[in-house]
Amino acid sequence: MADRTGEIRCYQCGLPVAGYSRRDKTEDPDEVFCCSGCFLVHKITGKKGDEGLSQILAGKFGLGFLLSMNIMMLSAPLYAEAYTSIIVPGKFAAAIKFVLLCLSIPVILILGYPLLISSCKSIKDGVIGTELLILIGTVAAFLISVKSTITGMGEIYYETATMTLTLFTLGRYIDTKAKWKASESMKGLAAIIPTDVLLLKPDNTTDKMPADKVAIGDRVLLRPGDRIPLDGVVINGNSSVDESFLTGESNPVVKKEGMEVLSGSINIDGSLIIEVRKPVDEFIVKKIERLMERIRENPSRIKRIGDTIASYFVPGIIFLSLGSFFYWLARGETTTAVMRMLSILLISCPCAFGIAAPLVIWRGLARAAGKGAVIMGADVLESLSRVKTIFFDKTGTITSHAPALSEIYMDGPGSKDDMLTIAASIEAHSTHPLAVSLLKEAEGRGLALLEAIGVKTMPGLGITAEIKQKKYFLGSRVWFEDLGVSIPRRLLDYYEKVGESMTIIFLKEEERVIGFFVFSQSLREGVSDTIRKIKDMGIRTVILTGDDKQGAMYIKDQVDPDDIKWGLHPEDKVCELEAGKKGQMVAMTGDGINDAPALEAAHIGIAMGCGTELTRKSANINLLGDDLRLIPYLVQLSKRVRRKVYENFFWAFSYNVIGIYFAVDGTITPLFAVIAMILSSLFVIGNSMKV
Repeated sequence: MADRTGEIRCYQCGLPVAGYSRRDKTEDPDEVFCCSGCFLVHKITGKKGDEGLSQILAGKFGLGFLLSMNIMMLSAPLYAEAYTSIIVPGKFAAAIKFVLLCLSIPVILILGYPLLISSCKSIKDGVIGTELLILIGTVAAFLISVKSTITGMGEIYYETATMTLTLFTLGRYIDTKAKWKASESMKGLAAIIPTDVLLLKPDNTTDKMPADKVAIGDRVLLRPGDRIPLDGVVINGNSSVDESFLTGESNPVVKKEGMEVLSGSINIDGSLIIEVRKPVDEFIVKKIERLMERIRENPSRIKRIGDTIASYFVPGIIFLSLGSFFYWLARGETTTAVMRMLSILLISCPCAFGIAAPLVIWRGLARAAGKGAVIMGADVLESLSRVKTIFFDKTGTITSHAPALSEIYMDGPGSKDDMLTIAASIEAHSTHPLAVSLLKEAEGRGLALLEAIGVKTMPGLGITAEIKQKKYFLGSRVWFEDLGVSIPRRLLDYYEKVGESMTIIFLKEEERVIGFFVFSQSLREGVSDTIRKIKDMGIRTVILTGDDKQGAMYIKDQVDPDDIKWGLHPEDKVCELEAGKKGQMVAMTGDGINDAPALEAAHIGIAMGCGTELTRKSANINLLGDDLRLIPYLVQLSKRVRRKVYENFFWAFSYNVIGIYFAVDGTITPLFAVIAMILSSLFVIGNSMKV
């Protein structure tokens, strides 16, 4: 199975396949496996990834538990001889030991062999894994028992070896099941998407077919109440569509001919015919699923800390257990030597370290995705908890992204329609919110656009073009002042009256400023609440805008940020961010279109209203909707995730230290050590689920 980069990945576990693969054992050419284990898991369970592995482990645990319980019952007479006056005849004791050996061999092979393979692989990679602790303990107990069975002398520990492997398998099952559940919650977006669509044939009849088999150009019928299974463009009909699943916006959006609908949305009250215009892999839900899988594969900084601790911890435990073993062996107490070595090895197995960070982080990423925020990596989620300043762009972020043209002021001959025609013609190919408003107004007035040539955009400043052999400039007052353009007194008087709360752009024809356009902008819903919540968390808020001081002060009075910077060019915003980054973590929030340099300059770039542009390179966090209130939620989520990770690490470390003390002291037995290890993992899992 090749991913989009062409790399061959295991059909079962998703890891890259290097060298050996089991391609010849399956009819499907896409089913390539990295090893025999993955091949067997898939063939036995038919499930992929951790789900299939958890089912295999459940089966292994069942087999191990059945045999281990029989071993413990058959071992009872032999132990009774040691602690009571009951005498077991020698031949009968030898027969019992032989039966115990036969029952133990399947457990050792089936449950122990995977640990041997894993340990050998880890050692080959230069890492001593946690499985080695279990392997050393159980093999030592088994071999000592075999020697006792053959020679007829000494103690047996078959029940210790087999029950240890059985309980360790139970622990692995619990961990794997938890990882699978966490992983599934991250991919929950795709889980509820319908698998079938109603394909519309040329004769207007419909045919049900799998959603992943549709091709570009296919037409699909959507009925009222249907969950939309794919991305497409409406070619017939109109309906209200609930996109809250993706964007967090509770208000339905009316979809008409020519508008795009996204997979995961719900068609509420009308029938739609949509046409597929992109490959299945480019559907929004597929992008999210792929992104979540990629994030899961990349270890976070905190997880790497846990792995580092374990890499030093395991060799130390092996050294300590062997030291204890030889100490008691030198004193002639073989049983004590074996039992304490096993207890130290088993109580110290740092399974909790292995799941302390991943479970919490995956849970946090899943919660964020469920709210309509795609976080581009575990490290981003961790870093967000340490942010000290959040910068906000004004236009399209603090204010509504679609300002309305409210007035046109002129100085000189001509009509307002002529002035609007020129401005709309210049902006005909721009996607800037002000350009969209100009074009919408011109269309509403029935104005015919003129041909504009030599169009050149100055990001954050304005745009120039030539119409009918005349050069025009359309942009902000700041830009005009930079160009040394003189604005007529009459226009300045108008400007002073309306400039306080409006967005204004001037139009210059050749050397003369002929007027300006006034756009009314409203604050986004929840802006003030967002700023207040962020400030309550002790995080500084700064708004960056290219507006003049009057417009900036109006916004500051309405929103009450800690600071606002006005009259900024795009490069000025980057400079503000660079200055703010000194000695602290900063984030930048923008619409992700015109704010790319600023988003890139911040430690964490937060892009709003991403829609289908999910993987914008300039953003670390993509908000599918436009609700700013999601930002304080994400900051609080990141803080909870970080706190839970360190709580898990603290518990796992404290547990191991205390457990090792009692193991060295001889207070606990090997079986109790394994049970305590499982309880530790359960505590970590439970704590992780509270994020």
